[in-house]
Amino acid sequence: MKIKSMYLMVLTLVTLAFVGCSKDKDDPIQTGGSIDAAIGTYKGKVEIPSSNALFDQLVTVTKVSDSRVKVSFNNKSLNVADREFNVTNNNGMFIQGAPGATGGSFVFDIKEKSLLTQFTVMAAGERLVTFTGDKQ
Repeated sequence: MKIKSMYLMVLTLVTLAFVGCSKDKDDPIQTGGSIDAAIGTYKGKVEIPSSNALFDQLVTVTKVSDSRVKVSFNNKSLNVADREFNVTNNNGMFIQGAPGATGGSFVFDIKEKSLLTQFTVMAAGERLVTFTGDKQ
């Protein structure tokens, strides 16, 4: 009897997993494979371990190719080298780099127009740097 009820519960959960709610569509959301929505200037917070968070910092994202972007910190006194990421448009919801990619992470939320990027340490003298901000 316990096994039958367990199967029934699993079947119910699987069935519910395929049921979805409709989205509210206030703004048109970009669809397709374009990464152009992520290109621009962002204002936000920079966090570097062992130092205070810096606010109102600017980051510029430029397009290198149809599947590659370059992230540059405008505040050159931070001594953060530019970093390039291979990115894809994920169903018009996010533009993101490959999970676990060498060099860090890049995630742009298309609807919220917000960016989260992290530069990992790739060479001597580099520091872990995290930026979160909104498109200007």
